[in-house]
Amino acid sequence: MVLAAGLGLRMRPLTLLRAKAALPVLNRPLLHWTLESLARHGVTDVVVNLHHLPWTVRSALGDGRGFGLRVQYSLERSLLGTAGGPRKVRALLGEEPVLLVNGDVLFDFDLGQLIARHRSSGARATLALKPNPDPRRYGPVVTGPGGWVRSLPNLPRRRGTVSLFTGVHVLDPALLDRLPPGPSDSVRDLYAPLVAAGERIQGVRVRGAWYDLGSPRAYLDSQLALLASGFAGTGRGPLVEAGARVSRGVRITRSVVGRGAVIGVGASVIRSVLWDGARIGAGARVRDTIVATGARVDAGQEVRDSVIAPPLRGRRRGTALIMGRE
Repeated sequence: MVLAAGLGLRMRPLTLLRAKAALPVLNRPLLHWTLESLARHGVTDVVVNLHHLPWTVRSALGDGRGFGLRVQYSLERSLLGTAGGPRKVRALLGEEPVLLVNGDVLFDFDLGQLIARHRSSGARATLALKPNPDPRRYGPVVTGPGGWVRSLPNLPRRRGTVSLFTGVHVLDPALLDRLPPGPSDSVRDLYAPLVAAGERIQGVRVRGAWYDLGSPRAYLDSQLALLASGFAGTGRGPLVEAGARVSRGVRITRSVVGRGAVIGVGASVIRSVLWDGARIGAGARVRDTIVATGARVDAGQEVRDSVIAPPLRGRRRGTALIMGRE
């Protein structure tokens, strides 16, 4: 199950245009990368929950056949949370271990190994973990010998290896029966009580790419890092989609440019992400900035560390947001 229902409040104004899980990453909806990874690791059936701008997710994924998957949708009239969403579709999940994936992260690690570790360990749930660079930002998950979870956020801190939870986990779906219908959180309402009661919850450190796209700055920086790494064969230079119109004398450095974007004569685009149909005027200077579909930077204008969004319904002017450094 892929969790894609969230409001994405920290990603506004971008998430006023598309659901967070449907935002373009390297010129493709974020969920495309997720579903391709699931299919590569042998997954055949996926449930995706929806709430905020649900049509943007449906339009990005369809019925899943393009990924070799069968995709079903669960529409939530009100948000049910990371455990309440799976609890709502408990009947669809069967009795075998279920892989749960947050729809707002980009990852590329071995899901097959994670599932195998879960099956062989006898754990009730297995969390994919990464090193935790900042426990104040990412709630610490503490594991002891054998990878058994000793502590989670909101539980008393115990000694052990401190990691962060990637939002990818495998669980015995019968655990969901412990929850009442309605909103609930997988860590706070499901795993924390189990750990406190001494149940076997496992943490597995995984290798490979993992990016948290939780804010406009993280969204921008993650794509620049992916470009620098040559992720998925993108190469290490700028990524300019076919169909973009780039005029003479334009300088594009370490940037992502979407289909139908227009960049005027003599403009420069540095360390930036331009969505499909973004427009940059002649001689404009754009640096460390996201320009959304339908938005424009006027000729000769200089923008930096900004999010530029188009006018929304009822507004005559677009939105320009200055991004802070994280």
